[in-house]
Amino acid sequence: MKKSLITGMMLAFLPWMVMGQGKYLTNNGSISFYSHTALEDITAQNNEAACVIDAMSGEVVIIVKMTAFQFEKKLMEEHFNENYVESEKYPKATFKGIITNNHELDYASRGIYKVNVEGDMTIHNKTNPVAAEGTIEVTSEGITARTRFLLNPEDYDIRIPKVVRNNIADNMEISVELPCKPI
Repeated sequence: MKKSLITGMMLAFLPWMVMGQGKYLTNNGSISFYSHTALEDITAQNNEAACVIDAMSGEVVIIVKMTAFQFEKKLMEEHFNENYVESEKYPKATFKGIITNNHELDYASRGIYKVNVEGDMTIHNKTNPVAAEGTIEVTSEGITARTRFLLNPEDYDIRIPKVVRNNIADNMEISVELPCKPI
């Protein structure tokens, strides 16, 4: 009787235990961008990126709240949100993709693994394919995904007025660090 009760309880909880297996989550990932021109350097930091990585399939989903980017100068932050990315109209950016070499990773063994990620990035209601190289570091606490890539705002229909065009680089360097815990 006791054995069948324990077996019944295990079967009841098995779907719940399997569902979370192999998935990693963060709500405090770091996304930053850097623009360098002869006239001015611009940096912004966002520490509220949400991400889910499925270790079984290699699927990656990232959601970034646009108003969470913080700039050195408050006026830059206002221009970014109101004039360029129009955060009220387009409040988030998303990336949906896959780690193409996921089969080469061992999520059970500590280490740093090189990864290739491909997918679709949507910013300002415009979607483009993106491919980047990066790393996934496996630790005892979880994983940390990191990458750097270039992004051209005009590819996402973000218009830069001519009066400040020379202050903003054509391509911005995007840095991503996503410390994820198992769920």
